[in-house]
Amino acid sequence: MSMGKPTKIFAKDNPEVALKVTKGHFSSDRFHINYYIDMTSLKMRRKDAQEVAKAMVSRYVSRVNLSGPVAIAGGDMQQLMASLATKTPIDTIICMDGCEVIGAYVASELSSIGITTLNSHHTSYIITPEFDSTGQMVVRDNIRPMLKDKHVLVVLATAMSGRTIAKSIRCINSYGGIIEGISVIFSAVDEIDGYPVNSVFGVADLPDFRLSDPKDCQDCKNGVKLDAIVNSYGYTVLD
Repeated sequence: MSMGKPTKIFAKDNPEVALKVTKGHFSSDRFHINYYIDMTSLKMRRKDAQEVAKAMVSRYVSRVNLSGPVAIAGGDMQQLMASLATKTPIDTIICMDGCEVIGAYVASELSSIGITTLNSHHTSYIITPEFDSTGQMVVRDNIRPMLKDKHVLVVLATAMSGRTIAKSIRCINSYGGIIEGISVIFSAVDEIDGYPVNSVFGVADLPDFRLSDPKDCQDCKNGVKLDAIVNSYGYTVLD
C-alpha cells in the first residue's frame, strides 16, 4: 500500500482554511490521481464552511472587479462597497459535491459586501442539481424559474478535468441561466468553456499533483496497487 499519512495545506491568504490531503494511488470515476483530497470538514463543519465561503467570495470579487483590484481585507470597505455597487447581482447559487452549506454562506458573504439579487423575494436561491447516469444535469419544472434569466454562481468542491461542469454549464445556459462565475475549493484547471475558475486551492498548492487517464497512469505502469476508490464525498480503501 502506497497511501501516506494525511497532511494539511493552508490557504495562502486565510490560515483558517486547511485542505487535508493524503498521498497515494487513487481511482476516481474517470481518472487516477496521486492525492486524496479530503474536504469533509470544509463542507460539513459550520465554521470551516463559512471560512471557505469567505475565501471563495474574495477570489470571485477579485476576478469580476471592473475598476481594478480592491482589497476586501484591510479597512477600505467603503471603497469596496462603491466598486460593487454596480456589479452584476447573483440570483442563484448552484451547489455540487455536497457544498450546500458553503453555498449558503457564499450567498450571505455576497450580500454583506453589496452584491445583491434581482429575485422577487430579494434573496438568493440555493440549488442542489440532479444528474442522470451520463453526468448530465437534470432540471425539473419547479426549478426552471430559478434558472431562467437568473445570474448564476456555480459552487463545487473540485474541478479536475471540468467535463461534468462543462455539461452543467451547457445545461444552465440552455435553460436561460446567465453564468457569472465558478467557485471551487480545489481545481486542476484554470477555465472551463471560457469561464474562469475561481479556486481556493490549485495545483500550485500541490506541485506534484497528477491526474492521469488509467491507461497512462505512471503508478499503474510501475506496478503500484490502487489504495482506494475516491469521489468528492469520500473514499473506500481497497484490500
